Amino acid sequence: MNYNNKKSLIIPSIICFLAALLISVKFSFPISWDVFYHIHMAKLYQANGLIFWDYLTVAPVGRLIMYPPLIHLFMAFISNITTLNVVSVTRFLQPFFGFFMITSITYTSYLLTDKRCAFFTGILSLLCFVTFNRAVITTPATLAISFFMLCCSFYFKAFNDKNMKYLLISAVLFGIIANLHMATFIITCGVIALYSLIMIVRRKVLYKYLGVFMLIALPIAFIWWAYVELKYGLFFKSTGGSFMFIGEFLVKYFGIIPSILLIYGTYSLIKDRSETSIFILIWMLSVVALSQCPLIGINTISIRILEVAAYPMIIVTGIGFSKLYDKIKNEKNHKIITLLLICYASITCIVYADSYTPDVIDDTQNTTQILPSVVHEVVDPVGYFLKPSIITSRYGDISLAHSRYQVMDWFLNNTNGSLCVCEDSIMDTIIVSTSNTPVIYGGFTESIPDYVTDPVHIVGGYSTASEIHDLGIGYILLDHNTNTPTYANVVYTNEHYKICTIKMGV
Repeated sequence: MNYNNKKSLIIPSIICFLAALLISVKFSFPISWDVFYHIHMAKLYQANGLIFWDYLTVAPVGRLIMYPPLIHLFMAFISNITTLNVVSVTRFLQPFFGFFMITSITYTSYLLTDKRCAFFTGILSLLCFVTFNRAVITTPATLAISFFMLCCSFYFKAFNDKNMKYLLISAVLFGIIANLHMATFIITCGVIALYSLIMIVRRKVLYKYLGVFMLIALPIAFIWWAYVELKYGLFFKSTGGSFMFIGEFLVKYFGIIPSILLIYGTYSLIKDRSETSIFILIWMLSVVALSQCPLIGINTISIRILEVAAYPMIIVTGIGFSKLYDKIKNEKNHKIITLLLICYASITCIVYADSYTPDVIDDTQNTTQILPSVVHEVVDPVGYFLKPSIITSRYGDISLAHSRYQVMDWFLNNTNGSLCVCEDSIMDTIIVSTSNTPVIYGGFTESIPDYVTDPVHIVGGYSTASEIHDLGIGYILLDHNTNTPTYANVVYTNEHYKICTIKMGV
């Protein structure tokens, strides 16, 4: 293969596009429960323009919108110009998001290494579950992580090559990340700040460049956040998740083969000690170290931070493969190895694509897998038996997805706009995003204020007539086996849920 031809770098992106297209063609709904919050926000802006208060979630009071609006405005715009509903737009964008993220990985590797290593990095990102998984989900984090890779690499190149154009690109990308996904933005700030500090200590920083970067990046980054803070006051209520050790992440999510190459790539970078090697190591190790902070008593969401760390890690994995590739002198063997890698990565990412189960599946679809189970067992045994997933369901219960679709459809046809209290928090977001029925929570827990009504006592049958009246509760969605409260009537049941209305006179 001619690695000097830049056109070859697009091959991994095309493979990912086709694999993600399989997901979009197979299902009539997008994968991941996370997307339904973003569908709701896009529809909210589509109907009302740019607003800052959402009355449909944390109902009846509502809550301040604390999620930057860039991706939601984009989705609403695509919906308007195509006349497709936002759910369909989200579904059809999956392959394009996949194409963009894999292109970002490949191009970032190209900026830091060379064309051949970049090509291998792109192919290996298809083999690594965690990098492929995020690529095919239509969420702000997908774009933010893509820009995170480009922003950090352009920032390094700007200072290392004394290139003002790279600095300007990095500054603009930095601002865009802040308007897409706050968690990724915070990690981006950490990486850039740490590398800048190291350059200052080593007396290699260009203060003019640092000043220009801040002058451009900060206004773009904070124009929306500053307005919200000045007018309403920012509010975040983030709680840490369960701890995940890096070793577990490597085996279950990153992959055994990529992990072996990662170790060798890390060794190669340490041995090389070039400016590029030092930057990549700082970038990768700082984010990995952040994910392991619970070991010293600082609570973080390990899996989500490790997911971001996976992207500099996959670049190091590509470097490891490229170094081993150099040790093989026979040109014929080079071609065989390259072909085998492309074939194996392509089959693996197709198996990944075939393993997803959307949280909502219409009644006409009775299976989620096209490939035989034995193919999944052989190609992806870790995924098939351990079922690692991040904000997606894999090898899930199709009957549960059918039940969720039926409940969603019931609300689409029967809601009167009254508040719905849901026992299942995933259904809570699905209902509000598809039927505009007000709900108690509604997704994005980091911005749920303290005044939110706790639904547990309502679901458990311990509410009062005055509370039900004051909140405007019209529906209660229960798991099928939950006892029906005395103040509710069951009006619809299926295999997993029952919908209740409030009795007259309550």
